[in-house]
Amino acid sequence: MMNKNKFFFAIIILFGLSFTSCSEDEITAPTQPGSNAPLAKFSDIKAKVFVNCVGAQCHAATGNQAGLTLESTVAYNNLVNVQSTLFSQFKRVEPGNSANSLIIKILKGEVSPRMPFNGNALPSATIDSIAKWIDLGSLNN
Repeated sequence: MMNKNKFFFAIIILFGLSFTSCSEDEITAPTQPGSNAPLAKFSDIKAKVFVNCVGAQCHAATGNQAGLTLESTVAYNNLVNVQSTLFSQFKRVEPGNSANSLIIKILKGEVSPRMPFNGNALPSATIDSIAKWIDLGSLNN
């Protein structure tokens, strides 16, 4: 009987952890040693962040503000190593350099307008994970 109780208790703990370890607002992925920021994949960023930009029709093919379409099939090629049309001194995403990437400046509100436009700022953990993706080379993963 004691083994059954331990097994049942372990199942309850694992089930509870599965609900507390995920957040819809944040990109959750394994962290790299020595870093507090989660290590994001581009597929995570598209699925958890850009989907809102497209859904709001701001960066969809038909309503692409600043000439930027973030639909899944074209987002990478429209961001990485692409010069901004609004801020020509910045690339939208400069691989290896999140501090000089426009997407981070816009998400942090360092340039105006801050994104998401007229919405709540993204959680800092989400912005940090996008910055980490950029700093690690902006892979199309």
